[in-house]
Amino acid sequence: MNLAPHETKKLEYLLGKSKFSVLNHKEEAELRYLITKEQPSAEDISLDELIKLGLILVGLYLFAKAISDA
Repeated sequence: MNLAPHETKKLEYLLGKSKFSVLNHKEEAELRYLITKEQPSAEDISLDELIKLGLILVGLYLFAKAISDA
């Protein structure tokens, strides 16, 4: 996995914020950067698709963490 722990937390924050309010341009760019760091093919997808992919990535990170802690 390519994201550092602080980047994963930022990704979680931005995804959570996107569910309750509109992300500003800087936040959207940061969200896109974090997701494309893990999945480069996501560079040109819509914001809605980007959010869906981000949620999947966070789920994978949590799953990987749970496995490593077990």
